[in-house]
Amino acid sequence: MIGRFGRAVAAASLVAGALGVPAVAARAAPSPSGEVEPIHLAIAVDESGSLSDDEVRQERIAAASVAIAELSPESDVTVFGFGSNAGNVQAVDPDRICELAAGAGAAARDAMVACVQDNIRRRTGESADTDFVAALDQGVSTLTRKSDDRRRILLLLTDGQLDVRQDGHYGSTPEGRQREAEDNIRDRILPAAKDAGVQIWPLGFGDDVRAELLDVMAAQSAAARCSQGEVIPEARLVADGAAAVTAMMDAFVQGRCLNSKPPEQDRLEQGETVELSVTVPAIATDGAINVTKGGDERIRVEFVGPDGKPAPATGTVGDTTFELAGSGGLVESLRMRNPASGTWRVKLTAPADANPGIVTARAVWQGVLHTVFVLDPPSPRAGETVSVVMRPHTRTAEIGDPSELAGYSFAAQVSGTGLDQSLRLADDGAGADERDGDTYYSASFTLPPTATGGYRVVGTASGPGVESDRQETTFRIAAAGPQVRARILLDAATALPGAEVTGTIQGSNGSGAAVPARIELTGVDRDGTVTVAPADITLAAGATETRFTLTVADGAAPGPAGGIMKVVGADGTALGNAPLDLTVLAPPSLLERFGLYLLAAVIVLATLLAVLLLARRRRRAAIEVKGLAVALHEDGRELPPRLVAPAGIRFEFDVLVPDDGSAPALRRVSTGSDRYRIERGTDGSVRLFVPDADTLPDSPFLPLAPGAVVPLPRHPRLGLRLSGHSTAPAAIAAPDDATQPLYLSGRDDDL
Repeated sequence: MIGRFGRAVAAASLVAGALGVPAVAARAAPSPSGEVEPIHLAIAVDESGSLSDDEVRQERIAAASVAIAELSPESDVTVFGFGSNAGNVQAVDPDRICELAAGAGAAARDAMVACVQDNIRRRTGESADTDFVAALDQGVSTLTRKSDDRRRILLLLTDGQLDVRQDGHYGSTPEGRQREAEDNIRDRILPAAKDAGVQIWPLGFGDDVRAELLDVMAAQSAAARCSQGEVIPEARLVADGAAAVTAMMDAFVQGRCLNSKPPEQDRLEQGETVELSVTVPAIATDGAINVTKGGDERIRVEFVGPDGKPAPATGTVGDTTFELAGSGGLVESLRMRNPASGTWRVKLTAPADANPGIVTARAVWQGVLHTVFVLDPPSPRAGETVSVVMRPHTRTAEIGDPSELAGYSFAAQVSGTGLDQSLRLADDGAGADERDGDTYYSASFTLPPTATGGYRVVGTASGPGVESDRQETTFRIAAAGPQVRARILLDAATALPGAEVTGTIQGSNGSGAAVPARIELTGVDRDGTVTVAPADITLAAGATETRFTLTVADGAAPGPAGGIMKVVGADGTALGNAPLDLTVLAPPSLLERFGLYLLAAVIVLATLLAVLLLARRRRRAAIEVKGLAVALHEDGRELPPRLVAPAGIRFEFDVLVPDDGSAPALRRVSTGSDRYRIERGTDGSVRLFVPDADTLPDSPFLPLAPGAVVPLPRHPRLGLRLSGHSTAPAAIAAPDDATQPLYLSGRDDDL
């Protein structure tokens, strides 16, 4: 096989009994669905009367940013404001709750942004008091409406502290009301939230926040269970509303088990354009780029991918599916499935009358990680050392750059009779790992000499911002005796849809008899992507080679095929296995398919055109009349003027014979006048065509030889004499005025 499993020590091999070893074929646990886990998300926003207009605006930006940054279209999101019952309004107004249902599209996400902008605001008659009990009750009840195992996250944003001293619902005295409300939070709401799996992430900004109660809310709620372990919610305190926007997204990223870097920001002035850059790593399979517009929703945003092309608002380009939301609001979010990895540029352009402010861009993402997980050998004997190999990939590509996997861990747990061992798989070129930095993660274990029965190996891959992958395989100890081994080699590692890839099974059969076997593909990410023929083979005694062909389906989606390729005996015994190291390529475009042919055609046409132009130029040069001179002679005496032909392939003139007895003369005439003209033949000879050609019975023209005087028909006393060179000085070219004669001395050296 190309790559790691194509090297001499690569490819899984198996020791099996000559008469058939009772063993269980290695099987992988079902791979992840490949989709981001949907969640229940609620955002509670303090809108009490103590907030300024700018603080409320920042709260709206913070809430809307998180609401439309959620990566799964199957998640539901609720945003609501809260205050207290002390004024003339309810603590939570049921008519002003913004909801985004599961399965909602871009239009619904746009509506969510508009709803937050319209409804998260201070209300007339609202006091400066803050009722956390009402906010927590509303949030927890919203998140627990459905009895499922989805992640439940409550983000609470406030600028104050619990204050229900004026609310008679909690008792008769101000101090008693405060105690009652705190008891409600500690003794009723938080235990119920934790039991229901609700995470609570409080966020306070400003100088009035009481940190102690916010810390209790976070610490006594449910933990976030991420692939790298539990994440305990924590309260966050920031200086102002602007900082709260970043802090709320940070809390969401932690509770949602996502990954992100701090936002990029710049100040955008009126009529200006700024460009912000964010990075999407190769391990990201789902992500969003969130943009805040500094308070002016008219700012135009353009998202430019790593390939330099602007991203569409909706639709699919290549492997990536796009959905833009919030383009008419204070925040925008471009959600992407299978985003292109690399540097994305976000261009923000403000209108001439925009409100200057700070704009930000931030990428949040998650990776749905898949792994290929194999043992070598898959059915070992007692006392034998076994290698465990894991190769990670995303939906669409293998991860070949080890730097992209920094901070991620790969592990395995082996259990069975006399063995319970944890393994850390590494890509460091040491021990069982053959090559440093090839993104194959390996470790080994040694079976006890007395090993018998079945064993289980569970492999896991985990890290920040990824859905953990768990693969499981089992094997039985092979009996001692003659060995039958199989080694799998592929001739190529990539193929287009509809293409074939050949390979070889190298068999080593020490049993002395032919062993029937079968080639199997298991754990392929998309059923039907790859098929193998022949499936049934025979491993003859001794060393053999058997050719096979993998066929990629015509409609196969681009990306790693994934899975494992196996050779199994008739009784199910694994004789060899290896990762199916085959990546399906995207079909080439018409330009990519025929570009070389088009280039060759262009070169041929350009060469042909150049040859034709050169031939035409040579033909024209051969018949060029420039520099030829004609003079009129009468009775052997030359009459002025002598005319010199300009550049061209013919020179036309007339012979004037006055009636008053004055001297005849030559003069130029316009082209097409059907008078006298001089042309060259292809042999270089000069020909004189006359208007009274009917007087020439044998030829339509008269030959002009240099120096000779040729008599003119009907004018026997007159004749024309040709002289000159192929190129005449510009000073003696015939004038543009056809009636203006050109006088020369009559000597040839004047030319």
